[in-house]
Amino acid sequence: MILILSTPTDYDTNHVIDWLIQHKTPFFRLNDEDLMQGITIFNHNPDQLDETYFEHYSQKIFLKDIKIVWHRKFGFLIDYEKKIGKNNDFIAYLYSEFNSLSRLIFKLLENKKFLCKNSPAFSKIDILNKAAKGGLNTPKTLITSDKQKLSAFYDLHNQSIITKSIGDARGVIYSDKTFTLATHTIKKIDTLPSKFSPSLFQEYIDKEIEIRTFYLDKQCYSMAIFSQNNEKTKIDFRNYDSENPNRFVPYTLPKTIENQITEFMSSINLNTGSLDIIKSSKTGEYYFLEVNPFGQFGMTSKPCNYNLHQKVADYLIQNSN
Repeated sequence: MILILSTPTDYDTNHVIDWLIQHKTPFFRLNDEDLMQGITIFNHNPDQLDETYFEHYSQKIFLKDIKIVWHRKFGFLIDYEKKIGKNNDFIAYLYSEFNSLSRLIFKLLENKKFLCKNSPAFSKIDILNKAAKGGLNTPKTLITSDKQKLSAFYDLHNQSIITKSIGDARGVIYSDKTFTLATHTIKKIDTLPSKFSPSLFQEYIDKEIEIRTFYLDKQCYSMAIFSQNNEKTKIDFRNYDSENPNRFVPYTLPKTIENQITEFMSSINLNTGSLDIIKSSKTGEYYFLEVNPFGQFGMTSKPCNYNLHQKVADYLIQNSN
């Protein structure tokens, strides 16, 4: 039996499930919101572990019968946020309850096979260090709250640096408006105060192309993104221009880079994820930026005709026997 941990609106989950149904493979989808709203029943008695189960309408699954778990996306209470808002103590309490419940569920499942085990507790700096140890190039990076240290870093890299979030780049709600957080260049630093909140800075690397690589069980499926032809997407293609979309094409990384990616992913105990890589327009070298264990892969699959949803389904089927 396959257990899928997801959220109701996830596109990639839906399409993988289509393949599981076609292959008549039994699975159970556990959505975060269904769990919290009681639509899916969870029953756990610490004195009767073999009787722990999930039940969704007429389908019931005991945890002891699960062979593999696909941890897709699990932890978004969007329906609650729409009804009661994002910024209040009640929604914070609900997320606290969900986080405690999900930790219990992962503990109960810890001896199962996983496709994407619970997100590794690594910071961006940890990830960059582990990628570098695996042989991948990474941008020079500084976290500081001191203007003098930033000024020296700025001059060291020819006054060409960028800044991004230290953690996840979540949207910010302020004065009833939502602001997305993307990577930005630093134009000047003389107007900054002498001390500020700790912030992450990196050298700016002129890009020939951006590369999104979906990694699945030691295989790399890469897509080139021609973001440099558009000023809006030049720094970060996620600052998307729907009126003038970027060109996406299949791309093959050098075998040495793919081997380094495999070594890196193994070092952080991930068997799948979406990696962001850039190719320097000056040196032709590849630079690893970050990895998202739960990144969308439909955006890579469709333009490149990789059939990744079928490949994910095949992996789950093979490991459920």
